Amino acid sequence: MTMKKKLTVTTLAASMVFASVAGLPLSGKGLASKLGVSVAFASEADSAYAEVTALHDELAKDTAGFAKVKEVRDFIKTYHFDNEDTKYQLIKEVWDKIEENRNASAPDLNYDTIFQLVSGLDLFYDGSGAVIEDLMNDTANRKALDDLFKAAGLPGIDDVDGLKVSSVTEFQNAMLKALKDHKSDIYTSMITFDSEAMKDKLNQIVTADVINENSNLLISKLLVNYNITLGDINAVQNRIANFIDGNSNVDAKGARTALESAGFRYLLASDINGSEGTKDTTASYTPKLKVIGVEVPNLLLTWSAEAGTPISFVDGKFVLSSSATTASTARIEARDNKMGLLLYISSLTLEPVASTDGDKSPSPGGGGGGAPSAADTAKSELNKLKDQLKDASPEKKQEIMEQARAKVKEALKQISKVDLKSSIKVENGTAKPTINVADMVSKIKDIAAQMKSLNDSLKELDPNAKEEKVTLSLDLGTISAKTAEVPLAKELLEAAKENGISLIDISLNGLTLGVSPSEFSADTTLKVTNQEKSVATSVTELPVASGVYEFEFTSGGNKVGSFSTPVEVSIPVPNGDAFDTDLLTLAKIVDGKLEFYGGKFEKGILNAVRNSFSTYTVVENKVSFDDTASVKAWAGRQIQVAAAKGIVEGRGDQQFDPNGLVTRAEFAKMIVKTFGLENAKATESFDDVADGDWYQVYVASAVKSGIVNGREAGQFDPNGLITRAEMATMASRALALKGASLSSDKVEEALKNFADADSIHSSLKNGVALAASEGIVVGEENNTFNPNANSTRAQAAVVIYRLLNK
Repeated sequence: MTMKKKLTVTTLAASMVFASVAGLPLSGKGLASKLGVSVAFASEADSAYAEVTALHDELAKDTAGFAKVKEVRDFIKTYHFDNEDTKYQLIKEVWDKIEENRNASAPDLNYDTIFQLVSGLDLFYDGSGAVIEDLMNDTANRKALDDLFKAAGLPGIDDVDGLKVSSVTEFQNAMLKALKDHKSDIYTSMITFDSEAMKDKLNQIVTADVINENSNLLISKLLVNYNITLGDINAVQNRIANFIDGNSNVDAKGARTALESAGFRYLLASDINGSEGTKDTTASYTPKLKVIGVEVPNLLLTWSAEAGTPISFVDGKFVLSSSATTASTARIEARDNKMGLLLYISSLTLEPVASTDGDKSPSPGGGGGGAPSAADTAKSELNKLKDQLKDASPEKKQEIMEQARAKVKEALKQISKVDLKSSIKVENGTAKPTINVADMVSKIKDIAAQMKSLNDSLKELDPNAKEEKVTLSLDLGTISAKTAEVPLAKELLEAAKENGISLIDISLNGLTLGVSPSEFSADTTLKVTNQEKSVATSVTELPVASGVYEFEFTSGGNKVGSFSTPVEVSIPVPNGDAFDTDLLTLAKIVDGKLEFYGGKFEKGILNAVRNSFSTYTVVENKVSFDDTASVKAWAGRQIQVAAAKGIVEGRGDQQFDPNGLVTRAEFAKMIVKTFGLENAKATESFDDVADGDWYQVYVASAVKSGIVNGREAGQFDPNGLITRAEMATMASRALALKGASLSSDKVEEALKNFADADSIHSSLKNGVALAASEGIVVGEENNTFNPNANSTRAQAAVVIYRLLNK
């Protein structure tokens, strides 16, 4: 699902609401002082701020998050802009509404001071209100606030009916009351992970209960008169957070997540219950979290224990290290693994297992019997599906098997995740996990055994069921250090290969690299360095949508230049929906310019594959051509997207030549770049493809992947024009690498809508059928496929676009 909104840090649109209250000072005296109100009025404000103080106290429980908030506040206070126009770009939604709706007779407003007000009144408050007080005591800022109200036709800051402490507290309390009155609806929207529903629900609540119901409130009037929405405020704050992330080592993302988490816990303080976990032994505890009486499945949560203690979270349980000889207490946390919110904070005490005291319950989570493993649960569910298969129709059997495979995949995902967060140590600015190789090898063997058991259960349902593979996931969590180094010992890699581990995923800060263990035969290290955003902005004017990362693999002491099996790369794009997501692409920074390598954006992440590494980022790459008007209706968008991904290029200055024909070499390149199959080590044996030819690497890569064959012995015919049937077949072979298939008895059915299906060469018929069944190729006029017609560049771009969206 592509989420059409402008959230930067998490998908919780509630930040729009908390933004309006969390940024305000918690001291009545501070607010009174900044507004020029009598200090005697402070006691009234202190009382009115009780709820906001509770919100602040909730944040303070998250010590790491609170520290990040302070860092961001300090950055805002001291940062100096080289380009003043940048301030406008950051606040443009709010500024444009002010410009559009302000009273022309009112004094002019300056976006420089409005920026200071907006950035000062956002989520990044320090808890004391001192920063806000300093901000508001500034003469220019005070003048801007006065102008802001007067330009909306409202009393100025010094007028009798102008902004007072009570104006602020009344608005805040109305907001908090609305949230609490509808907290069940808000949580229901959140757990569906439907950000649009969440945003709509919050807008409905605030508009109905705060803006309309309390239209007499001065701040409500201000918002209405300027037509400023919660979405406008949120977009500005998100952009400020992105700016900070891109121009400093300050973790604005972490700061905002901490604040949104505090808001969630504040809102549902009496409805979050983490005291009903179950025990296995005194040294093992399976947690359980309930929100508003509903249990949150642990597969939706990321549990962790305090680093530096002998307690860790493994295979769905908190366990005490076998080397521990005394009881140990650790702070434990639960984050939702979709949005990263810190939902629950507590402490847990575990004791070593004693031979005569094995039933002693850990504390304080509560006790009860043991819990089945993910594999056992999946097998139990497969047994239930087995009964449903007996009298099911062929269509129903297929549906049941899809359910079965999904259950096995989810179980394997849980089984194969290794939490390394507690093992991270930072030395000289570099974060490194400590990996016990012997323990890891043992875990890999256990994963393999459970994988075999689950696949055997699948075979019991269907002897022809395809075996599910396992990805070993090493989770380093959030790392504040600029550089991280992850060691992959030779013994670990060999164990992974020997036990059928197809991929090793390494995740940190929302970034994931998936590598094949078969690529390495010696001790290997992955080094990830978070570069300054200027490394990208200095070489391009394209919008940079993510962080900038330098990746480096070394194996046996030597740098690894290329990979036979492409590395899967997932880069977080916090504010992805602020861009045209189809045009977001992975970009390699090399020799002072960008090279584009495609990728697909989904749920805040750009997923791509690469076979060599350097410095990468994600950009929005808008490419335009002057000669595509004639095909715009059916191929315009497709050409734009394929060009953005670096898959197709023009044939002249802003000339795409949409009706030009495509050679076999050109389409080989398109397919290879679409699926990230480029392999510098690949070879081919065609007499008409030389090592110096521009297309040699693409033809060789396509041959290695089984996508292309020659037209005759020893001849690829690179400059020959590709037919529609050949194009469909190459596309199908690429899809087959991703698991697509079509049984032989379905071929004729897939081709039945083509009146000229009999004219498809027998060697290409299966390929055309699979492409047709997957919606990659369609018929032309009079229900014909025209298999032997040569493909145009526009037609090829449409095929590529459809492949990108599979």
